[in-house]
Amino acid sequence: HGDASDPEVSYDGKKIVFSMRCPSSNTSTIGGQPACTGRWNIWEYDMSEGGLTKGTFRRLTASTADDDVDPAYLPAGRGFVFSSNRQTKSKSLQAVGGEPYFALDEYERERVLNLHTMDSSGAQIEQISFNQSHDRNPVVRPNGDIMFSRWEHVGPRNRFAIFRTKPDGTDMFVLYGAQSPGNSFLHPR
Repeated sequence: HGDASDPEVSYDGKKIVFSMRCPSSNTSTIGGQPACTGRWNIWEYDMSEGGLTKGTFRRLTASTADDDVDPAYLPAGRGFVFSSNRQTKSKSLQAVGGEPYFALDEYERERVLNLHTMDSSGAQIEQISFNQSHDRNPVVRPNGDIMFSRWEHVGPRNRFAIFRTKPDGTDMFVLYGAQSPGNSFLHPR
């Protein structure tokens, strides 16, 4: 039992990557190891052998302290892009007294989600975006760039904007911005 979200089909149509959270009290196992950590992790369902009903599951991330969501395939088998609050770079760059520091959202309710990439085995996780609000919903464009939504909430500014970046986090650029006057719906500028 658990919650699944954010399914994305591979370029060849034989796999589906998604995020799933199941309680650590769930006794399911994969390869003799507990399958559930109580946090959102990235999973893949492979239908290459066995088809839709007899495919195999594998967990790509196994975090017990962080949440990994919004996965998408990178082209040419280069792995995945996803949103995570693990903040692999920013927590070490902003260490306070030797202790890792995690950026919290504006209301100090939760750690912010930033974009990360990993290779096809789930290793070599790298943070590619830095935002004091959340970076979510990455989509890979036909040219290989990543398009994503960014919540920009600083002082009176409260808007969702659409950005693009290269898979290594370089060449970031805003494609579209919208702002929220008061509590109304988002409107284009």
